[in-house]
Parts: sequence; structure tokens; C-alpha cells
Amino acid sequence: MQRIVTALSGLLLGGLTLAQTFPISIKHEAGTLELAAPARRVVVLEYSFLDTLLALGVKPAGAAIGTQGGDRGPAPYLKPLLGGVNSIGSRAQPSMEAILAAKPDLILADAFVHKDLIPQFQKIAPTVAFHSRRGSYDDLMQQVLLIGRMLGKEKLARTLFADQASLLAKARSFANPRAPGLVAAVATPTSLTLHSSESFIGSLLERLGRKNLVRPQNGQSQFEVSLEGLVALNPPTLVLFTAKDENPITREWAKNPLWQNIEAVRRGRVWEFDRDLWTRSRGPLALKLIVAECIDSGLLGDLSR
Repeated sequence: MQRIVTALSGLLLGGLTLAQTFPISIKHEAGTLELAAPARRVVVLEYSFLDTLLALGVKPAGAAIGTQGGDRGPAPYLKPLLGGVNSIGSRAQPSMEAILAAKPDLILADAFVHKDLIPQFQKIAPTVAFHSRRGSYDDLMQQVLLIGRMLGKEKLARTLFADQASLLAKARSFANPRAPGLVAAVATPTSLTLHSSESFIGSLLERLGRKNLVRPQNGQSQFEVSLEGLVALNPPTLVLFTAKDENPITREWAKNPLWQNIEAVRRGRVWEFDRDLWTRSRGPLALKLIVAECIDSGLLGDLSR
């Protein structure tokens, strides 16, 4: 897959504007897809795929936007864009019957979440599996190019790709080169999950000029940590992703004297952002909103809270 992505990136960076032709061959995490013509009826099973299709001007034939299995549903920024989009269940519990009823000619699945379901999807329609939930910033942006190819919108996808690179370059000018490292984590009512330098948001923050102190653990780009584990890391900057309708575990931890020993707390460098946007969306539309908040909040400049 990496060779294909590198070739696509080379076309973009080289400024070539070759007309897209079919058939095409796409390598992905579950095999190789051959497409004789652009996909027209696409079912998406992750929010990043939904975001990407909408950024490319395409309404999916079906999307995993339900709340079955405890899913929170799509982030608020997506909801106004979903008129006419049929729900096929949630990301955790997609409905095979609803997917079949959508009559897709392409299904976009998550290689981690839907690993065991891919054979069933393939009986309904050609299926591509990408790492979205466990993907890095580079993974997700490369998927924009590949999805654009499958939709016959390669030129527009290359434009989106270039726009993202330009956006990040501009945002880096707001970063304080002397800022210390940070730890980024999702705080739910029951756990704190660190997002390493190979997660989407963890790698994005590094791209924006803030060093991520957390590296993958046991092959996992995201993993849980206790209060004692966080204190041991002693981050100079702490970035938390929380939900407004939840009481994150860090509220209780803040009552513990150990919390006050964390350097980020002493420095006044603890940020909170909406986890529905920052860690669940992962697409070109979400990226613009995230980068704007990175700048406006003072996070990139390491400004006091």
C-alpha cells in the first residue's frame, strides 16, 4: 500500500495533472481492489471516510451514523451535512440488512474495528479496509488520495491533499519552538487513554510543532494509563479530549494531591478540547476546525491558560 501512496504523492508533488483512467487497482489492508469504473454508491463505516466523501462533494449511499452499541454518533460539525444520508447502524454495530438495502458498489471499512466482518461485507459489495481508528495523520491524508481515486475524483483529492499540507505549514508558524513536550489523552468517565505519536491526533500535533512525549506501547498507538502513570510521565503540557455531556475521570483525579504535582498543572498548561471533533472525526473537514482551535487556544504557542 505504501508504494501506491508514495506514487500518488509523487504525482501531486510533481504537479502532474494526468487525466484519471479506469480500471484501477488499490492495495489495502485486506487485499487488493480492482475497480472498472468510479464507485457511485458508497457505504462508509467510519467518520473519517464520511468526512472525506463530504469533502469530495459526495453523499454516501449509507453511513455508520447510528448510536447502537453505545456509539456517540457523528460529531456536531457533520450533522448539518447529513441530509439524505441513510444510517446503516453504528460503527460498532453495522446492520448487514441496511447495508444490503443501500445497494453499494463500494464499502469503506475500518481495518481494526471491522476485521472480523470484512468477509461478510465482501459478499455484499467490493470492500476496502483502511486503518482509520488506529491510523496516523499520514495514513488518513493518504486515504484521501486513495478514496478520491476510487470515486473518480483524483484531481479534487490531490487539491485537498495540497490544501492540508499548506494549512499545516501556516499553522506551524504559530508554534513556539521552545515549547516543551506534551501528552495528549482522551478522558472518559472511567479511563484516560493516551494518544501516542502514531495516533491521528498525536501525530498531527507533532506535525504542528508540538513534541509528543508518548510513543506506542506494545504495538498500540493508543493505550490507557492510571493517575500514577500520568504522574510518572509528568508532562509539561497536558491536552485532554473530553465530552461536554460526560464527567471525565480527570475531574476526580484533580482532587488527588498527586494531580497537583504534574508539571502541566503547575505551569497552567492543561488544555481541554471536544473529543468528538478531535479524536473521532479525522478527515479534511475536521482538520480545518482542529487546526483553528490549536491556534486560537494558544496550544501551539504554549501560552498560559
